[in-house]
Amino acid sequence: MNTLPNKIGKPCNAFWQVPERFRSIARAVGQSKKIAFAVSLSTLLAACSSIGGAPQGSVIAPPSGSPAIRPPAIGQQWVYQVRDVFSQAIVDEVTETVVAITPTIRIQRVSKKTGALPDEIQSQWGMLTQDAHWEQPITFSKPIPAWPVSFELKHSQSYSDQYQLLAQPDYSYFWNLTVTPRDWRSITVPAGDFKSLYYTNHIEFQSNESYFRISSERDDSVWFSPEVGRWVLRRSEGSYEVDGNGSKRLENFLQWELKSWH
Repeated sequence: MNTLPNKIGKPCNAFWQVPERFRSIARAVGQSKKIAFAVSLSTLLAACSSIGGAPQGSVIAPPSGSPAIRPPAIGQQWVYQVRDVFSQAIVDEVTETVVAITPTIRIQRVSKKTGALPDEIQSQWGMLTQDAHWEQPITFSKPIPAWPVSFELKHSQSYSDQYQLLAQPDYSYFWNLTVTPRDWRSITVPAGDFKSLYYTNHIEFQSNESYFRISSERDDSVWFSPEVGRWVLRRSEGSYEVDGNGSKRLENFLQWELKSWH
């Protein structure tokens, strides 16, 4: 999640990340002048995504009524280890701490690898005005949900907004978020076992580099624990097209795993 929506980092080198059987097909296609098709991007995307299979947890019965979400308080803290899904290597550890709850909720973020990171800011609990989980922080013209407003399963919630880069506040770009609660799951992460709402985010957005980046998208898989007041596991991946190229490129594929909290 710490990658920028318009410049999200290094694209996946799909050819070398996919299994040997797919690379063999690609070589055969490239060498044969008689074959009129190429290996489909969807095959390569599926192969990349299959690396380090996604944790699923066990589906459980939903709670009766709407579960209470732990409210914010100064000093609350979450520590996440950040994993590169392609290599399965732990690439960072990020500590997030609530440092203010009025007039806005401010979550201070520190990387073990690089030091201080931009803060996350919420106008009220669960409503983002500054999302700092990108390579550069972004702000929204109006608050946008950090997790589902409604926990009603299979009911998608869509939000259209404008975002700005914190470093370039004079320019706005569209941001369309679709949030879908899927089911309730019991999930195990380094911090322990948790009952969580499993939901997905699909984001379509305009890049500030739209002169060559088009069809930018991101997808998150999130396991959100009301008890913790935050996600205990989150996977984030993305793609974009290069104008005139006709092919998609993959962004970094990162997984955030809760290591400790209080």
